[in-house]
Amino acid sequence: MKKTIATLCVLGVGASSAHAQSTVTVYGIIDASVAYTNTAAAVSASNPRGTGNLMQVTSGTIQQSRFGFKGQEDLGGGLSAQFVLEGGFSGDTGASGNSQLGSTSGTLFGRASYVGLSSKSFGTLQIGRRKDFTDQIATYYSSVVDFGTLINGVHDNNMDRVGGNRANNMVSYYTPQIAGITANVAYAFGETAGSASTGNAYGFGANYNNGPFGVGFGYWAAKTGSAANTESDQSLNALCAAGTFGAPGTTCLKTFNVGSSYTTGPFRFFGMFSRTKQPNAVAATTAAPNFTTGAFTSAANTGTFSASGTNNDRTNVIDLGVNYNITPALKLTTSVLQSRSSFIGSAVSGKVTQLNLGADYFFSKRTDVYLNTSFQRTSNMYSPGITVAPGADKSQFIVMTGIRTTF
Repeated sequence: MKKTIATLCVLGVGASSAHAQSTVTVYGIIDASVAYTNTAAAVSASNPRGTGNLMQVTSGTIQQSRFGFKGQEDLGGGLSAQFVLEGGFSGDTGASGNSQLGSTSGTLFGRASYVGLSSKSFGTLQIGRRKDFTDQIATYYSSVVDFGTLINGVHDNNMDRVGGNRANNMVSYYTPQIAGITANVAYAFGETAGSASTGNAYGFGANYNNGPFGVGFGYWAAKTGSAANTESDQSLNALCAAGTFGAPGTTCLKTFNVGSSYTTGPFRFFGMFSRTKQPNAVAATTAAPNFTTGAFTSAANTGTFSASGTNNDRTNVIDLGVNYNITPALKLTTSVLQSRSSFIGSAVSGKVTQLNLGADYFFSKRTDVYLNTSFQRTSNMYSPGITVAPGADKSQFIVMTGIRTTF
């Protein structure tokens, strides 16, 4: 149950007064599961191919465990002030942390930290750290809601931002909804003296959702940082790191997604396409191994010929799925995904195919249990794995069951 504190403030100006309703809500999610993976990286002298079975307790596989505070104040005339502070943690260990790489680790409110003004007539303006619109398109039209981080690998190691990436120093504007249409534009400042473009990022998108049908798109681009600004969290891209690849201010990541869904009776059909480009990609210093025969080990350099690798200049992903509500409390989920990646220095495209199946049972609006299984197969590139690196194997299988509760 969300805990809400409501206060009634009386503001006086001269002989006049106004009443403002203010609320602050404490909320969160705890998601923990037990998972079995058939091939996980485990290099040793007796196991040169580096694979072994793995049993583990995981946290936040479907939704990251989190806690947060959000507030709203009615300013009158249809205008309200708002804020969100949200941090992540590991439900299995209690450690703080957020589901991104880089400086988000150990950041208290790494999932969200922003303040804004909202009006039904003029839209919403928010300033701080938050997600961009590509995440909303993924939430509406990809299988991330049902399978969470299980799909990150096939989505180019989350380079298309399907997993909910954030950006620091962002100014984001949402239009009011008109006839089911909402649009967004966002800009994240690089904060580099003498160069407005160094380390910055920007995005935009729009979505239509009215009745059983929805369709939308999102775009995001990031630029390389400088020595003073490592382009923190504008992307997860190694090619955006300061002074490593490309001059500061050059575009290092461009990603676009478009999706649609349709609901009829107990069925919901959805699909999303994404394209990610890394303009700063460079040729590998070594030739690609023979992926056909599998004559390679997990000790090889997976920084190239891999999802989001330094010579991975483009990846296209198709994500299709169907949900079936057997009862109001029980939902069956399924999706199939495939990515195609091109690499500088390789004449063939890498391919990752993944099938997901699941069931979700809700005891209440707050608490559910789930059972998910995923199978992934890779060709002509290193396997990204589902939740852990698979060693030298081309395929990986995972089954997990978990409990999720919200408050």
